[in-house]
Amino acid sequence: MKFGVFILGDKPNHLSDQQVFANVLEEARWAEELGYDEVWLAEHHFSPYGMLADLPLVAAAIAAQTERIRVGTACMVSPFHNPIQLAERIAMVDVLSGGRFDAGFGRGYQAHEFQGFGVSMDEATGRYQECVDIVNLLLTQENVSYEGKYFQLEDVTIYPRPVQRPVPVWGTVMKTPSSFEWLADRGFGAIIGNPYTVDPDLQGALDIYLEIQAKKGLDAATENVWALLNAFCHTDDGFARTYPRESVELSIETHLKYSNPFERGGEIPADYKAYSDWFEKHDKQSYEQVLNSHLTLMGDPERIITKMQTVIDMGWRNIMLRMSRGGAMDRTKVYESMKLFAREVIPAATELAAAPA
Repeated sequence: MKFGVFILGDKPNHLSDQQVFANVLEEARWAEELGYDEVWLAEHHFSPYGMLADLPLVAAAIAAQTERIRVGTACMVSPFHNPIQLAERIAMVDVLSGGRFDAGFGRGYQAHEFQGFGVSMDEATGRYQECVDIVNLLLTQENVSYEGKYFQLEDVTIYPRPVQRPVPVWGTVMKTPSSFEWLADRGFGAIIGNPYTVDPDLQGALDIYLEIQAKKGLDAATENVWALLNAFCHTDDGFARTYPRESVELSIETHLKYSNPFERGGEIPADYKAYSDWFEKHDKQSYEQVLNSHLTLMGDPERIITKMQTVIDMGWRNIMLRMSRGGAMDRTKVYESMKLFAREVIPAATELAAAPA
């Protein structure tokens, strides 16, 4: 099994911008020290919901302070980027890190971000797919030409060339079969789940992924898919289940304020019809929903290991942990949570995954 740490760069009011970024880098260093496999970063703009506006830049900073751990993006929001510049930055991070970068992309969903960049949400899917296709071509080939609806290239070669051939490419997806098909057609991996849905249908999404892989004659490779889960670990089970409340509730409140894909009662963009029940679902979010989800890994090691059996039985082998949701937890407690999880949960989960079915 592989375990990663998901970092959003949340900014509570009591932290300065410098403190937020110091915490991001510190958490990445802790992840390497404690033996985690990867750090995953998320791009957001124009709000304290997430402060990591330039993921290749943050990834380069992490790479400079680490030696082993991989650094991935979950995700870079493709519709906001020029694919040539993005490919150049990815290649530079891959070189600077010695080939430790995972390039994860998504189409975005927050209306105020699209408005800020002057990009129509009705173009989100098309821009996302064209951008990722071009970036992948530039990372793997020389003399690239491309004629698309949004981007055109003629005989472009980027430098530096990346260390990895190819740089692993991932796409964030949830339920839409066509999205999984698009990823499978290109041999890209899948990142399933998101930082704000308390109980995503991860089983259904994984089933879609494996079914599409099988239809295309590909190995049903669970190593090509990551699940994102909330987590907090402490020796005292009661403390582990009560202490994160303030920080998680802050995250929920900030999310509700900034993250809507359309105005309440407003027209739903064509690419986001699956979000039509957004307000109905998200107005009802609570800490109890997060805590009591069958896939939330919050508790003492014994409780979490029991839940990990469910996760493993579902077929998951790569787990991305949101350990400090909301950004307002005491740093010592975050470190101790990561340490205890690494020391007791990861070995036990790895043993469970290796056991005969």
